[in-house]
Amino acid sequence: MVTGRSGLDQLEGQIRRDFRYLNYPPDNWVKPMSGPDGASVADVVIIGGGMCGMAAAFGLRREGIQNFRIFDARDAGAEGPWVTTARMRTLRSPKRLAGPNLNLPNLTFRMWCVAKYGREMWESFEYIPREMWMEYLIWYRHILDIPTENNHRLERIEPEGDLLRLHLQGPDGPVTLLARHLVLATGRAAFGGCRIPAVFEDIPPSLIAHTEEAIDFSAMAGKRVLVIGGAASAVDSAAVALEQGAGEVHLLMRATEIPRVNKFKNTAYPGFFRGTLALDDARRWRFLHYSLASRIAPPRLSMLRLKEYDNFHIHKGVSVRQAAVTDGAVQLDSGDRKFTGDFVILGTGYAIDMTRQPELAAHAGDIRLWRDHFMPPAGLESDELGRFPYLGPGFEFLEKEPGAAPHLARIHLFNAASMLSHSGISADIPGVNVGVERLVNALASAFFTEDADRHLADLYAYAEPELLGDEWRED
Repeated sequence: MVTGRSGLDQLEGQIRRDFRYLNYPPDNWVKPMSGPDGASVADVVIIGGGMCGMAAAFGLRREGIQNFRIFDARDAGAEGPWVTTARMRTLRSPKRLAGPNLNLPNLTFRMWCVAKYGREMWESFEYIPREMWMEYLIWYRHILDIPTENNHRLERIEPEGDLLRLHLQGPDGPVTLLARHLVLATGRAAFGGCRIPAVFEDIPPSLIAHTEEAIDFSAMAGKRVLVIGGAASAVDSAAVALEQGAGEVHLLMRATEIPRVNKFKNTAYPGFFRGTLALDDARRWRFLHYSLASRIAPPRLSMLRLKEYDNFHIHKGVSVRQAAVTDGAVQLDSGDRKFTGDFVILGTGYAIDMTRQPELAAHAGDIRLWRDHFMPPAGLESDELGRFPYLGPGFEFLEKEPGAAPHLARIHLFNAASMLSHSGISADIPGVNVGVERLVNALASAFFTEDADRHLADLYAYAEPELLGDEWRED
């Protein structure tokens, strides 16, 4: 079997053949719009060039929505978390879950892996190596020719009539553009940033970092490292610290027992992905409330990384009440136990707080949240779930007060904060195909209905003859 560059050449030839059979890409059918003084307008701007953003771009192009732009804040080849802040050796999702192929078999990770590395490599693992997944995504961007503009960060969104004026910071300075619709495919930390418990807020940045941040693990050689949290990111960060020669690593978790089950794995099936939006609010709330309250077990493979190190210690039932710096070391006090470390890593998850998200903060007062729409029954209260956005069927923001901010319907939140409204179809590998289908359907419908009169006029004016007059004989 041919592998390597020759194997990829063969696969890419098959994909291009498939595209010809599917008439991809179709002609653009969306009516052009001009801004003030004839300024150009993008039909869709996608912020985020990782897996979900690229899949959304591919989905738009497949449906004949060609006037889009896609931006990412990071360098090319570093989009998403895979080679930056993700520290697991393999993905959490098993390889059988297809990912952002949009139902094209030749576009799957499996076909790419077999073409480049051979069938034996594919059969040798159950969970995809993390760096290999990023390699696949880079190829995905290449074969689909997704025109990502890197090193651009969205800073501000302003309504301008029926348009959105977007302010970005690019490598050469500020960039301003107009768009009809905006898709925020911005991952896990983009609805409030990192969750930093108040007790740690005064620790100097040189002594503490969140798992979402870049961390110099090589600087921890011989040091005492305290890791806060018991979920996947905390466990993987502890493992990397040990592998880089940390003197001691202590994992402090609030749970009195190490969680054994990941309830979210039970929700990775089409019915859940497609049906969650159709549920009543009470059931949607119960699904996520129960899953989060059950605590999520760290991945087995991540825990096994730690097992071989005698200088690794797990401390259960620890809630840090005080944190201070003494003689250059961090002192943590949980009431009945004290811990001293040279560096602290926070695996404390992500905040759900729109007021802390720079590009959304100015709109926070107008966006409907779950707490504005739904009152949970006694025993199921959750301040955090109440801060999730209550989204429409196309991932669009809804107004808190009808008529107060109509521009919000043009902003589509295609990131992890859509989970309570839509389930995990806009941030996770198993459901991304469903999420893209739903998003693109909504955008296509919006563009058609907004310009329905122009499309109707096209129908009235259509006069291309089917018959030329030479198809029959006159008697």
